[in-house]
Amino acid sequence: MNQNQRHLHLPRPARAALLAVLSLAVIVMLPTQSSATGNVVKADLAGAWQVTLYGQGGCGVGTTVVNFTLNSSGSATNATEKSHSVGCGDTTSTGNTFTIQTLNSNGGGTASLSCGIGCGFTFSIQVSPDRSTFNLVDITDPNNFLMGVAIHQ
Repeated sequence: MNQNQRHLHLPRPARAALLAVLSLAVIVMLPTQSSATGNVVKADLAGAWQVTLYGQGGCGVGTTVVNFTLNSSGSATNATEKSHSVGCGDTTSTGNTFTIQTLNSNGGGTASLSCGIGCGFTFSIQVSPDRSTFNLVDITDPNNFLMGVAIHQ
């Protein structure tokens, strides 16, 4: 046996340990399915959220971040919005509402966001199976083309 061949043959306990470590690494790296099961309900969404939005609205193309806390009925009256847009620059709006209006058992539904007097959006939403995120897209409001994602904090 030459020196290179000796390094390829590990003692039996070392081979068993290496196999165990590699097996554990494979198990840890395998994707897991969501543990959430059953119908999605508004109470599942209670807690702090952050929404990021991008699109074309009354102030032109811009981005917005919205922070709020939903109650178990799917309503928040404490939404704070920070926006950056072509037509309005940098703005902050507080005391707005975010409401899950409808929610199907599969997580699809609608939500609304106010943004001041006479300002608001209606979004189609889809909640992820694990209830940690949902996407939003405004497909109902004339001249507003917004899309984004919400992350449960």
